[in-house]
Amino acid sequence: MWLVYAFATIIAYVGLDFFIKKASGKIDDFAGAFLINLFALIPVLLIYIWLKVTNHSMLFTKEGVMSAIFAGLSVGIGSITFIKVFSSGANLSIGSPVVRIGTIVLITLISLFVLKESLTAKQLIGLALSLVGLVLVTFK
Repeated sequence: MWLVYAFATIIAYVGLDFFIKKASGKIDDFAGAFLINLFALIPVLLIYIWLKVTNHSMLFTKEGVMSAIFAGLSVGIGSITFIKVFSSGANLSIGSPVVRIGTIVLITLISLFVLKESLTAKQLIGLALSLVGLVLVTFK
């Protein structure tokens, strides 16, 4: 089931990347980040209201709440810096892959060393190929 959510996330992030590129240079970077994050609340708020109306129980733990807060702060900062990538002149075909592949590499390292997750040899080869792809896409 997680692959269905992963595919839906990919589609949503394609929209995010595309519309951020379209907006860059046509709106102040900080105003754009504000609007992105403001309108990001709409689907979340609608689902939250629906869950409350249908008496769906929700799990809240201190660690979960704190992690969600830090994730939200990361999204806000990332929105600003991602818009800056494109308003500074990056093409969508280069800027987005650099950010996404860089994210893959860094989060994989964090998952290995902080969360103590493991990878198979095949997955490590895939990560190495991602690094090669990052270098090839980034430098002319």
